[in-house]
Amino acid sequence: MNASDSARGLRLLVLTTIFGAIGALPSTLLVDVRAQSPAVKFDVRAAKGLVVSPVYEGWYEVDGTRYAMFGYYNRNLEEVVDVPIGPHNHVTPGPQDQGQPTHFVPGISYAVFALALPKDRPETEVTWILTANGQTLSIPASLDPLYLISPLRETGSAYPGNTPPVLRFDPPGPSGQGPHGIVAIRTATVARPLVLDVWVTDDGRPPTRPGTRVPASVVSQHLGSWGLVLNWQVYRGTGAVRFSDRTPDVEQGKARTTVTFSEPGEYMLHLLAIDSRTPTRCCWTNGYIKVTVQRDAAGR
Repeated sequence: MNASDSARGLRLLVLTTIFGAIGALPSTLLVDVRAQSPAVKFDVRAAKGLVVSPVYEGWYEVDGTRYAMFGYYNRNLEEVVDVPIGPHNHVTPGPQDQGQPTHFVPGISYAVFALALPKDRPETEVTWILTANGQTLSIPASLDPLYLISPLRETGSAYPGNTPPVLRFDPPGPSGQGPHGIVAIRTATVARPLVLDVWVTDDGRPPTRPGTRVPASVVSQHLGSWGLVLNWQVYRGTGAVRFSDRTPDVEQGKARTTVTFSEPGEYMLHLLAIDSRTPTRCCWTNGYIKVTVQRDAAGR
């Protein structure tokens, strides 16, 4: 790691600490965020009724396309917050729906989506605006070099050269690697389990700990270097959703779980495939499955 990489990593690490302390970033934008929501007290924790903060995590470039990466911080200890796409959950400029989540689980969820900026306007700075429990927060995506990250190859830490896992939802189909990830489409029926298969390849750095079952709560926080771990989560949809195994093992390059929906509607599931998390924001891949859930024969 050269001096500039080291300095950038330190700055990002400091910013990550700020994220956890106040649920918004970067620190230079703290005045703006508080000005938008003067009633928000970032040091308060409660079971429910608190704010959900959109979080900007940096930008990167792949094949001439720039991506702005976002996560969120649901400060509630228990409440899962649903905010549909619309005036209370939108990205500007452009269409309101630019791939952001609508289902917010408690705690910090890092880098859940990466938004592709238009190639004809690569300097565009987008803003995610979110209203939860009556409190509105917004965060702009600054394209200052300070926030340039390298999520596709690790440049430091104990595993230099580490890259994110590669995902496929169909063996002959397209693959995805990195935060911008891959999307697949499925249909399901209420109360009937849907099989979710995923094919995964990785570079083996860091090595997976044999027989280790990592709690989903740990995986969702991206903590530690556990080797390759998968974690399923609801990304959009308000009905009850049950996974048979949120953190399935990868065996001979394949992992399987099932998911069951209690209500018809449009859902999106998020698969996190991660083998480490470092100050340079490497290394994991996001996978998304859009599911149309139909009523069963009884009309449920």
